Amino acid sequence: MAGVSPEEVRATLREAGLDLRPDEIALEAREDRWLARLPGDRMAWFPANGEGERRLAADRRLLCLLAERCRFRVPRVLYESGTGFDLRAAVPGLCDPVALYARIAADRAVARRLGHALGLVLAEQHGRIDRPDVAGWLPERVPWPKPISWIRERLPDVTNDASLLARIDRVLEMQDALDVPEDDRSLVHGDLGVHNIAVDPANGDLRGVFDYDGAAWDDRHHDFRYLVFDHADESLLDTAIAAYEPAAGRRIDRRRVRLYNAASAICYLAYRRGIAAHVRHCGRTLAEDLAWVRKAVDLVL
Repeated sequence: MAGVSPEEVRATLREAGLDLRPDEIALEAREDRWLARLPGDRMAWFPANGEGERRLAADRRLLCLLAERCRFRVPRVLYESGTGFDLRAAVPGLCDPVALYARIAADRAVARRLGHALGLVLAEQHGRIDRPDVAGWLPERVPWPKPISWIRERLPDVTNDASLLARIDRVLEMQDALDVPEDDRSLVHGDLGVHNIAVDPANGDLRGVFDYDGAAWDDRHHDFRYLVFDHADESLLDTAIAAYEPAAGRRIDRRRVRLYNAASAICYLAYRRGIAAHVRHCGRTLAEDLAWVRKAVDLVL
């Protein structure tokens, strides 16, 4: 279904035993897919094309594997249709990235508890799924950041700061030169951050993790890159690593985490090509994207 309406979704969901009013269905377009938010912490996903069908099939398979092997909460598949759509139970809790970011910056106790919980989640996710479990259907490279050639082509259309572009190029060369040991590869979420977790609205404690669409069998360090924030305190990252290392039996290289953070920031800057400076693209204005890039690059060089 290339395009859908609440009425069409309503008719389709009857297959899954749901009879909803059109005004109870909130539709969102999501890159080759449609998301329908439903009452009762439920959601339905519909493919918009063949690629969307492939992505949803892989996502369902991974969610079921995580639910089987791990103790932390992820979206639960309630119904799978032969036509490609599925019905899921969402992770209950609050997802408000802006508010959670501010709360972490202001309250170290919340940051430490959340970091500790995320570290244990990652230890399970990285350690309880083996390569044969996902071989042949899960990508072996995270989709973000994009290839260096893609980034370099777009950046000059976003900023003409020659000094910054030169420093960015050094960071990209460092990333390109990385040789990731095979035993550092695991199942990575690929986009783990405050935007893809649900927390208790009262105390900020972790309830669960969602959006595994960018998952891959890649360097475990990618899952720590968005725990590096642009404020001075690193309680979230510190406690995540402190909980992770003994639980996973693996060391985390902070330099590599910061390099991935910088590469991701640079890619978001390149992604702004053709977007007006004042527009919040992926949640940030051009000034905010530049501030993130400068801070991230400073941490690497």
